Amino acid sequence: MRDRYSATLRGRRSGRREFAYRPVHIVLAAVILAVTVTASSGWRDPAIAAPPHRTLAVLGDSYSSGEGSPPFDTLDPRCRRSSHAWARQLSTLDSSLSVSLFAACAGATTDALNMSFKGEKPQLTQLRQMKPAPDIVTITIGGNDAGFSNVIVSCFAWKCFWDGKDKRERDVVNKELPDLLTSNYEAVKAAVPHARVLVVGYPTIFPSSQSKNTCTWLNSTERRQVSSLNSLLDRVIRRAADKADVEYVPTDRALRGHEMCTRDPWVAPVGLFSPARDLSAHPTALGQAAIAKAVDTYLTTHDAR
Repeated sequence: MRDRYSATLRGRRSGRREFAYRPVHIVLAAVILAVTVTASSGWRDPAIAAPPHRTLAVLGDSYSSGEGSPPFDTLDPRCRRSSHAWARQLSTLDSSLSVSLFAACAGATTDALNMSFKGEKPQLTQLRQMKPAPDIVTITIGGNDAGFSNVIVSCFAWKCFWDGKDKRERDVVNKELPDLLTSNYEAVKAAVPHARVLVVGYPTIFPSSQSKNTCTWLNSTERRQVSSLNSLLDRVIRRAADKADVEYVPTDRALRGHEMCTRDPWVAPVGLFSPARDLSAHPTALGQAAIAKAVDTYLTTHDAR
């Protein structure tokens, strides 16, 4: 009897221990399963990992330096590099980006890429000297080669085109700029062969119709002429970028509804005397933000080549 009772008692105790341990086993199994599923679906998924840090080199003219949106850097005031420049605003839209070279300078033509300008080294020299090389290079160039800023001031002072025709400016854009731009884009690519080169186009700065034009100094014919020249310049820049096998970023619609001479412009008005003349027809802080958004959208939607 004692042995039978003892065996029964041992069996009951053993059953209780087995029963007591089962919930623990279940909990442990559930935890292991949860960790396994979480790791496989997220922790090790590179698609949701933090993007790698990327550096940016900014080349070009006033449409990259941020002229039109003071204050400007005091260390190199002649190039009028703005704290609101769209390139600098990119880092607020994408924390993985930071500007490591800001060589863009107001008034620069393609010559400034290869020659000293306003006391600074050629922009391509500055780019080549970067250690380490940047991940991305942006550039706006060509508008000053075409004399576009002078045309705008002339519009305000008297006529956009003194003889009423835009043939001279269109000839420069059509005949001189294509090869000049292509060769310089290729030089940028050669200077940093492992970087993405983004040629950023110019935004449209005049309203699309005369009904939206609030500037009394700009008649319908001249508005169409300067708008057409603006568009032609962008087309030539795009084709040159394609020929040089670099990327083109369109910004022509970035200021839509807020062009100069509209009721709520994001472009500085034209002035004849400094400092207003220097700011003339350049995006304000709001315009810079709009261009930054356009470039950021491009970077987000286009993978590196």
